Amino acid sequence: MNQGHSERAPARGVPDKGEAMRIDHPKTEEGLRMKRTFAALIDEMDIAMWELDLDYRVLAFNRKAREIYGEKAQGNFCYNAAAGRDTICPDCPALMVYEGAESGRSEHRRRKADGTHIYIDHLATPVRDDAGRVVGALVLIIDITRYKCMEEEVKRHRDELEKIVDRRTRDLRESQNRYRNLYRESKRAEEIYRSLLNSSADAIVVYDLNGNAEFISPSFTRIFGWTFEEVRGRRIPFMPECERERTMAVIVDLLANGTPCQGFETRRNTRDGRTLDVSISASRYFDDHGRPAGLLVILRDISEKKRMEAQLKHAERMEAIGTLAGGIAHDFNNLMMGIIGNVSLMAHEVGPDSPHRDRLAKIEKLIQSGSRLTTQLLGYARKGRYEVRPLPLNHVVRDTAEAFGRTRRQIAIDLCLSEIPLTVEADETQIEQVLFNLYINAADAMPEGGRLVIQTDPAPGVRPPLGVAGPPGRPYIRLRIADTGPGIDEGIIDRIFDPFFTTKPAGKGTGLGLASVYGIVRGHGGFIEVSSAPGEGATFDIYLPASESRRASAAGADAPPPLESGRGRVLLVDDEELVLEVATQMLEKLGYEVRSADSGAAAIAMFNNDPSAFDLVILDMILPGMGGAEIFNRLREIRPSVRVLLSSGYSIDGQAREIMDKGCNGFIQKPFRLEDLANKVRKVLRA
Repeated sequence: MNQGHSERAPARGVPDKGEAMRIDHPKTEEGLRMKRTFAALIDEMDIAMWELDLDYRVLAFNRKAREIYGEKAQGNFCYNAAAGRDTICPDCPALMVYEGAESGRSEHRRRKADGTHIYIDHLATPVRDDAGRVVGALVLIIDITRYKCMEEEVKRHRDELEKIVDRRTRDLRESQNRYRNLYRESKRAEEIYRSLLNSSADAIVVYDLNGNAEFISPSFTRIFGWTFEEVRGRRIPFMPECERERTMAVIVDLLANGTPCQGFETRRNTRDGRTLDVSISASRYFDDHGRPAGLLVILRDISEKKRMEAQLKHAERMEAIGTLAGGIAHDFNNLMMGIIGNVSLMAHEVGPDSPHRDRLAKIEKLIQSGSRLTTQLLGYARKGRYEVRPLPLNHVVRDTAEAFGRTRRQIAIDLCLSEIPLTVEADETQIEQVLFNLYINAADAMPEGGRLVIQTDPAPGVRPPLGVAGPPGRPYIRLRIADTGPGIDEGIIDRIFDPFFTTKPAGKGTGLGLASVYGIVRGHGGFIEVSSAPGEGATFDIYLPASESRRASAAGADAPPPLESGRGRVLLVDDEELVLEVATQMLEKLGYEVRSADSGAAAIAMFNNDPSAFDLVILDMILPGMGGAEIFNRLREIRPSVRVLLSSGYSIDGQAREIMDKGCNGFIQKPFRLEDLANKVRKVLRA
């Protein structure tokens, strides 16, 4: 509909399909000829045109408009044909003309007949009758897509440039402002050239053909330290001798053949003696006669980039080592599972007076020691948590001292252990690390031999120093380790627990042994006191919180406790034949009916066949094809109330923890003894 016109000329009739632009001329032969010629010219124009009546219907259009909007635009409303709208477009240029303007103009995004989108610049002028009344509008439709894309590309590049500029330092921004002002003021090409060089954040050097500096940028001075006055007309002394051969090969090729150098990574010295990693890009430049005149060299400091790359490589290497360590520990635990399972079965089959009982107990103890090694590997590989529990201190001290004594025969070890059982709240592996670190530290102080005294006793009434958290009146147990070495100098005794501090020669120590001792003891809520004097040895007194529990774990040759038999049907799932065999025997020894599956698919099929046939599923976490998590989910889908005991050679962290968080009923770490299995199964079935 006409927008706000009180009068209008009658609408023209709709031309035939494909009619070109309507141009009125006198109906003479010459006029008709001119009309046809003009219409043909308009039809061949590369600018789209169409003519509208006052109702915005398309009366006629040229070839270009037909390409854009298709044949169906003829006789249709322009806003429907061009924009698929039911009402007049916002900023319609024809509307501007109909409202009295001499012309109208607007830009829009339009969809062509072939489905592609273009940007259009519309220009409308009025079409008048003989009386001067506006009877329609002639609209030029100019495809400005190319320019819009160029505009967007320019905007994108501008936005990227702005982001780069925003990341520069304040000094660089100030420098850029100075150079920008210099550029505005400069009138000569040389001044513009220098301003561009000076605005670079990278160091820039211009050399003559003899390698003498003709120009250095301020960034060069900032990065490397030399000023232009110091290096003008001479070679810059910043190339390390070890880089000379590689660098000269690149320079010779550049000078002789003009081969550009891009991203050549090397090293350069600074004026203050540091060495930086740099990336060099260089090209040959020419004089007014086209003859080689020198080199333009750009140096970028990539020291931070190199450092980050080194850290990334180190992290990747450590991750790979951790993955390998975890895999080894997992496989080793499966192997140990077969051994300790058979040992546990044998221990409960021989009589109490059998001469083999002590040997079996020693084998079991050795297996548990090997298991502790895998626990350390798993802790390294998976950053697993350490287990704090009541620990018999005398037992740990005796075992570690015996093991250390076998490796350092020149050291005499005196054990002065309390006759009173001493129990501390600690992680056994961590405390072993503390002891071995202190043993090694003492032995290193006595390379020719000496005496190591290890003492344990209660420490009633001892008061912890400031910074040690704990309830008032907490009881402590003292562990004293004294050596007969040369002692610790008074000037460094306050620094011996500092990380990386060491008095050993380069390559002989990391300075982390005593630092880790300090960290572990403080992490257990304890503290350390050191006393020493030159020539009188050194004494370390370690105070650990006493355990309130009277029970503590300790390996020994005592007869295994009576096993409580159980009843029930168990589905055992594990891909290791050795584990399946020994675990089945252990469960049957305990009185359970057992069916086994060596894969996830077999376990699901067996369980799905009769879900009520099993009281418990013992599920290995790592299985080929279908992992423990997927098997657990499938079991719970079949029977939500099924009880599942997760078993793994890995620690309870990572995937095992995720399965436990989903509602798994328990976890048992491989390798496990018959007693461990009996307790876990009984606990899960009774829960």
